[in-house]
Amino acid sequence: MAIYSNPFGSVRLTGEDAEKFLRQVRYGRPNAAVKATKARVDIMDKKFREHGGVVRMRVDPKTGKLTFAD
Repeated sequence: MAIYSNPFGSVRLTGEDAEKFLRQVRYGRPNAAVKATKARVDIMDKKFREHGGVVRMRVDPKTGKLTFAD
């Protein structure tokens, strides 16, 4: 049971860690943050496809809210 990583970003799980990760992926339930992120990604994907592969976004510096420019 170990987690191996390197400076280039790859990670290798073995033993119990690998089994736990697989159970999480197969049976885990998304939390509210994951659902919100998925909703934003779906919007971005739709805009991306509608505008020929270009998405323009703005971030409000005061609120940090992300908006899509058409």
